[in-house]
This record gives sequence, C-alpha cells and structure tokens, in this order.
Amino acid sequence: MSFFKRLTNWLAGTSAPVANDIAQGMAGAMPNYEPTEVPMVGDERTPVKPTKIKHTKVSLSKMTKKQLEALGRKEFNVELDRRKTKATLVKELLGTIKKAG
Repeated sequence: MSFFKRLTNWLAGTSAPVANDIAQGMAGAMPNYEPTEVPMVGDERTPVKPTKIKHTKVSLSKMTKKQLEALGRKEFNVELDRRKTKATLVKELLGTIKKAG
C-alpha cells in the first residue's frame, strides 16, 4: 500500500488491513501493535484496607466551604454555617475533629 493510499485512508477514517504475520506485512498491510490480553491465574490482587484520613489545618484549608460543610456533615455529624469565613469553618471543624479523636 502506497504512502498516499494510507494517508487518504487515514484522513477518510477507513481502516487499513491489519498484518497478522510477516507475509501480510510484506504485502502492505499495517502491522498490529495492539497488546494481547494476558490471562491471570487466580486473583493475585490483595484487598486495600480502608485507612482513616487524618485531617490537618493545611488539608482543610485546601477545601472549599461546600466541601468543608459536606465533610463535617458526613464524617462528624456537625452542621457548619457557610455564611462564616472559611478560616472560622476550619477552626470549628478542627475543634470537632480533636474532640472526636
């Protein structure tokens, strides 16, 4: 297959024939570079243990007010008022975390 034929096929979106062996490759078919699937014997993966996330002032400061409110509601059952400043919300949440842990 000539260069221009392959280029027009590529631009038109038509696929070129795939070469499965050397003879087809020599005839002009495109080589197959797709990876082959390797079957796994047994399940070698180990389950990941859930770790307790430690919240620090820095990690909480990177969150938005909405994220802080959702974290307080979900993990610590605390309602935070988003009308307050972010620094105040971080202080309240850190106080709650220290009391809980």
